Amino acid sequence: MNWKVAGMAGTAVLTLALSGYSAVAGANKFTGNISLSAGQTWEDDEFSPGGDDSFASLGGNAKLNIAFSSNINLQLGMTGETAFFDDTSDRKTGFQVDAHVYTRNDTYAVGLFGGVGTGSTLSDTSAEYYFVGAEGQYYWNNFTFGLNAGYVDSNTTPDTWGEDEYLNDAWFTNAEVRWYATPKVTVTGNVGYISGETYYGEYDQDTWHWGVKAEYWPEEKEPLSLWVAYEGHTTDFSTNVGGPDYSKDDHTVKIGVTFHFGVDGGAQANDRSGPAFNQMDYGNIVVGG
Repeated sequence: MNWKVAGMAGTAVLTLALSGYSAVAGANKFTGNISLSAGQTWEDDEFSPGGDDSFASLGGNAKLNIAFSSNINLQLGMTGETAFFDDTSDRKTGFQVDAHVYTRNDTYAVGLFGGVGTGSTLSDTSAEYYFVGAEGQYYWNNFTFGLNAGYVDSNTTPDTWGEDEYLNDAWFTNAEVRWYATPKVTVTGNVGYISGETYYGEYDQDTWHWGVKAEYWPEEKEPLSLWVAYEGHTTDFSTNVGGPDYSKDDHTVKIGVTFHFGVDGGAQANDRSGPAFNQMDYGNIVVGG
């Protein structure tokens, strides 16, 4: 797939669709947020020559929600990250964009999502990937329960030995719980599973990932929140051609700040009236396991 042409075409179609809908529906309601973060990763990797490693990273993401009516929404997002290391097969830089079309009311949200991304390593190879799926949320008092499932595939550039060096032909599922403990404090937990092929079909790749995030709003109705998060994943590489199997474990701690706009209220109001869905960054698992 020519990702540059596909991206330009998708942007043009989306712009025309939004312009046409805006002319019919009138003014849209725009809400969203922008986050910046710094992280530190500790890694135990049997597959790479470097083995154990530790490195820092900087990242950012942005989400924009467009409410076309009281319950029809389009959410757009982008994520970027840079890691600082000397000797590893992990993703050094990555960028991802996503879109969600969904309906939402006071009890639930349900819709479809998709996106594309790219990630590069120190070895000057990169993976271009796409993902699609379905997702939903259920609202119960001060809890939000979320679930999604879908498919992810990738192509390697340059494809010296073929396009399937990194994770490809994979399916995934994720679950999330958000607890609005107080008007100023939110705790989010998630767990997910991805299964596919890697290294030209010579290995099966199975990844479990999980995380927890605590977010604090110094002032409930001010558009700024502070947060700390832990993310972990473990991957098993099982050979299909004989030889040893490998495993890899990653543990990352992040601190960050998020700026919100368009919603007058704290975390619960922003999650249920602004962008509804958190989007996983698939590039790290696609490129580095």
